[in-house]
Amino acid sequence: MQNYKSRVYSVHIARLLYGINWMDIAPALSYIRQSFLISTVEIGALVASFYTGLFAFQFLGGYLSSLIGDKTTSLTGILLVGIFAITSGLSTNFPELLLSRFFAGIASALFFSPALSLLASIVPAEKYTFHVGIYNASYAIGSGIGVAGWSIMDIYEGYKNGFIIAGIATVFLFIMLTILLKDISNVKTHKKDIAKSIKMVLSSKLIPLVALIGGGTIIAYTIMGQFFVYYLEYLKFGTLKSGYISSLSLLIGFIGGVVGGYHYSKTKHKLAVFIMLNVLISILLIVVGFVFNIILIIITVILMGMLAVYGFSVIYAIIRKLSRRDLVSLSISYVNTVQLAIAAIVPVIFTYLSEISGYKTSWIAMGIISMALISLIIPAKKELYNKIS
Repeated sequence: MQNYKSRVYSVHIARLLYGINWMDIAPALSYIRQSFLISTVEIGALVASFYTGLFAFQFLGGYLSSLIGDKTTSLTGILLVGIFAITSGLSTNFPELLLSRFFAGIASALFFSPALSLLASIVPAEKYTFHVGIYNASYAIGSGIGVAGWSIMDIYEGYKNGFIIAGIATVFLFIMLTILLKDISNVKTHKKDIAKSIKMVLSSKLIPLVALIGGGTIIAYTIMGQFFVYYLEYLKFGTLKSGYISSLSLLIGFIGGVVGGYHYSKTKHKLAVFIMLNVLISILLIVVGFVFNIILIIITVILMGMLAVYGFSVIYAIIRKLSRRDLVSLSISYVNTVQLAIAAIVPVIFTYLSEISGYKTSWIAMGIISMALISLIIPAKKELYNKIS
């Protein structure tokens, strides 16, 4: 643990590149629509295909982490993220792109939760919550770069080359990670205990509840990250300006990860913080549909980004508290499976409502869904309070 910094920050850089590969499709959506002559609903399906892959294989990622080890699974995942980013750029028709994004989602599922578990083998225990915040902040920065940087790249290099460049950088980082992490433990569960461990995680009523109660975080991050550029272009802000404004939600979000991770590790009011974060996110989702002044939009976007990244850090810190060490990856995978089921559905709801009733209705619906999910805290409030306090 003495010389852990180069190793832990290499994982954070991987998370940053992961964020780029996740969000670089956002500024490309208009070009993709023009290139393949598809509808807004089909754009929603394209975005949802990535989340469907994430959702379908999220728990498998946790299972593989328990079976073959968190290091092996996360490294395999980041390699495949790079490969399927490259195939996305090489796609010659819409079905090929749809399939590439689906497999990119699967690859992302293999990296995310196992890498969070891997962090626990790299950093001292007292630094874990802080580095979870950095981990999520790295994703926020990468996502912002994916939106703002690739808005420019797509103009000058084309969106296909943008995918390919991100993919090549990710494959190169995989090689670096393989070298830097060679001496880090590959934590896994004994094979004879895996079935029992899976049953233990799946039988927990608190883990899926935490995921659902914090549903506003994934709704905000999905819609703001994937559709806000497209939405601002609809409001006639222009491609570059739309990309820059949207990236603020993601780039400034890193403050929520760093400061939030530190604050949550110190506060005595952990459950109250968790609830209030999601209430504020729900309100902001509704507010977005009613603000058209550029200054107010920027303020809303920044607040949303900071709260969402803080929200994710809180969720993962809670799950770490609820989980046995060798089951951290599996437990986080379970949380992500639940949240990504939401993420796979809301793009379709958002785009469908925008088609039949306008974007204002779409934003209101996102806020109402988020608020409704928070109410699930009621039957488990006392138990959750006792577990995480």
